Amino acid sequence: MSLHHEHPLLRIEDLTISYHRIPAIHHLDLALEAGHCVGLFGPNGAGKSTLLKTIAGLLTPETGQIFIGGGKVSGTASRIAYLPQRETIDWDFPVTVEGLVEMGRYQHVGLLGKFSPTDCTAVGDALELFRLTPLADRQIKALSGGQQQRAFLARAWAQEADIYLLDEPFAGLDRTSSNALAEALQTLKQRGKLLLVSHHAIDEAEALFDSAILLNGELVSSGPLPEALAPRHLECAYGTAIYSGEHHRMKERAHQI
Repeated sequence: MSLHHEHPLLRIEDLTISYHRIPAIHHLDLALEAGHCVGLFGPNGAGKSTLLKTIAGLLTPETGQIFIGGGKVSGTASRIAYLPQRETIDWDFPVTVEGLVEMGRYQHVGLLGKFSPTDCTAVGDALELFRLTPLADRQIKALSGGQQQRAFLARAWAQEADIYLLDEPFAGLDRTSSNALAEALQTLKQRGKLLLVSHHAIDEAEALFDSAILLNGELVSSGPLPEALAPRHLECAYGTAIYSGEHHRMKERAHQI
């Protein structure tokens, strides 16, 4: 099942990913276009992080292929930016915000390469786009959670990535930080990027995403929010109808728009 299929930026065909021969994701097919912010939902252990890591090239699938703009993912790594869960990042690493964003240019200049005016402009533009210029000299560990996430988005922008893979980026953020991050994601969407974002709070989907993928080891549903997160699909994925009232409301609102 595909969310968007006319000109997919990301295409996944018959993808199976296993740990110690135990499948975590079974025979997944997806096609996603640029210019969309897609929520990735499912219960714990559904395969959300596994899918993001595989698209990012960190895990090797047992079967299937991943294509970015028609090319195999192994040859298009620079077009993908992966932001892991915050607790997996070493925030004590001694780097400033500007230094972190500069890392996004390493794929263009090499680790020991000299920055050109183009590279410096790319870094400056990224800092400005995500409202980080005043924080450029600050150590990343001194930032708020939302600022840290925006710094990684700025690094990805400097990298010139087209696909942003975010694993639970809103976890642990306060409302102000969450709102700033949501605004940043919408900016990327409007700039034509594809964002695939794992998220646990289904009742927040309408405010954050324009479409969704629902996983539970395999694809349960995908598409516009009222369709992908319909009560019958949620019950299939989670084994409960606890969210049905909320998503009846989403469906009713969608009809009014």
